[in-house]
Amino acid sequence: TRWRTVADHKRRLYFFESALTPNTFWVDLKDIDFSPTSGKVMKLDLGKEQRNVFAGNAVSHFREAAPFRFLGPQP
Repeated sequence: TRWRTVADHKRRLYFFESALTPNTFWVDLKDIDFSPTSGKVMKLDLGKEQRNVFAGNAVSHFREAAPFRFLGPQP
């Protein structure tokens, strides 16, 4: 397992720990704009081979991104 994740649904926090680094980081969902009118698609860039290291609340490291396309059934 490369990633360990804990979700605290009551406090709206997601915690992440990589098997490759000693750091723990989290995403506070209360800090993200999910509004359909003003919210934007955001991405946390994990870097090549997931080598970017984060610690603490990582929300400030999210950047605007294009939405990914869902693959549908292929004819």
